[in-house]
Amino acid sequence: MGREILMPWQKQVIQLVARAAEVSSFYLTGGTALAGYYLHHRRSEDLDFFSFEEFELAAVEAAAKRIKEELEADEMRFFRRYDRRQFFYRQGDQEYKVEFTQYPFKPLEPPNLFDGMRVDSKFDIAVNKLMTVVERFDPKDFVDLYFLLQEYPLERVREGVREKFGMKLDPLVVGSELAQVRGIYALPKMTVELTVQELKDFFADLVKTLRAEVLEE
Repeated sequence: MGREILMPWQKQVIQLVARAAEVSSFYLTGGTALAGYYLHHRRSEDLDFFSFEEFELAAVEAAAKRIKEELEADEMRFFRRYDRRQFFYRQGDQEYKVEFTQYPFKPLEPPNLFDGMRVDSKFDIAVNKLMTVVERFDPKDFVDLYFLLQEYPLERVREGVREKFGMKLDPLVVGSELAQVRGIYALPKMTVELTVQELKDFFADLVKTLRAEVLEE
């Protein structure tokens, strides 16, 4: 599986969720899924579990309590933000975040199975990442998208956004958001070589391509 990215506590939680019947509809997604199972390119802290199906809060709470026991955590805190159930576990001076979310957008490709855990497909993560970059600014999302776009052309990912979210991303809007890369001055903790300048140059070229697309319309 390449270089080891997942931390011991993450492996414990993933294995528990994979076995827990009450959260069997969930799959792992986000930056940790991408780094831990596909790209092995950076460190990622949080665990994000999505479910296309609606679920009972009691079921998630039961799994969350089992996670607390598995981690031998000193404390568990719970926050709810819309459909996101966030659990924070304190273990000594460390704090870990695990999130369970009802995500009403069906994956474009079936999740892959790794050691019993369903993991969002790389392409679905790419589509989600592009939407995330359009909606917010976070250097780690640009880093993830940089590596994903080495495999998937931007146009294909934009088409994936249309299919998954029913939203057509205007090239001018995408270009404007990608241009925010200029505000990045440091990268997350990487496990492969990448410089800030390489990241900026890559997206600057993409922005030029998108501007040319607008002029052709």
